[in-house]
Amino acid sequence: MSIFRAIVLGVIQGLTEFLPVSSSGNLVIYPAIFGWSTPTLSFAMALHLGTFFAVFLYYFKEVKKLIVAFFRTFKSNKTGEEIFYVRLFWLLFVALLPASIVGLLFADRIGEVFAQPHTVSIFLFITAAILIVSSIKFQGKRDTLKHISLKHALSVGFLQIIALFPGISRSGSTIAGGIFSGMNKEDAAKFSFLLSIPIIGGAGLFELKSALNASISGVSFSALLAGFLVSFICGFLSIKFFFVVIRRAKFYYFALYCIILGVVGLIFA
Repeated sequence: MSIFRAIVLGVIQGLTEFLPVSSSGNLVIYPAIFGWSTPTLSFAMALHLGTFFAVFLYYFKEVKKLIVAFFRTFKSNKTGEEIFYVRLFWLLFVALLPASIVGLLFADRIGEVFAQPHTVSIFLFITAAILIVSSIKFQGKRDTLKHISLKHALSVGFLQIIALFPGISRSGSTIAGGIFSGMNKEDAAKFSFLLSIPIIGGAGLFELKSALNASISGVSFSALLAGFLVSFICGFLSIKFFFVVIRRAKFYYFALYCIILGVVGLIFA
């Protein structure tokens, strides 16, 4: 793999990991359109590690508070902030369980069967449908992270299962899960991004050994490093961009992108 190709794929991964447009789908369709081979699993994991460090750095202060909260779970006389972060930590844990269990059992099989350009294109239409439905203005007061409950966590967690299929956006489905359970979209997005830290980090660490072994992966270390760095930079910028957009725009703008990419994938991939 050339450095140029690694940079292009790093840009695609970084820009699409946190936007609700399915990074896995983009990494299948664009190489097919360009006539490139599908990125190896080890290279894809290098890209995922880049976006992991991007979201970890972006939420570093919150991550520290969540780690401290774990050790203060059984502390008596907790402050109001400690109570909030202890509850948030364990609700993130609950939301993590459904997709983690299904992923450990079936992720490889799902990837082998469904990671084809035409199939991914169809799943992008499903992502678009989820985003359009979540764009509907629900009536009534919306919940914030301060009022997050087991209902919200389970809704996000079970919606995350469908994101195991390439082409269905993890951020899109989990944010939609938060919205469907009554959360406002900004706090649903924050919960989704915090949840992505163990998801992306766990997947990246699981394949780190093969990602660093260039002789096995067929990708040079320089290409891996270039993809990682570009993915990290673009991923960090895309998080900041997303929160600017989400305050002003509806999810159906992202849905339109998914529909266009899905059509292009069906025709040209």
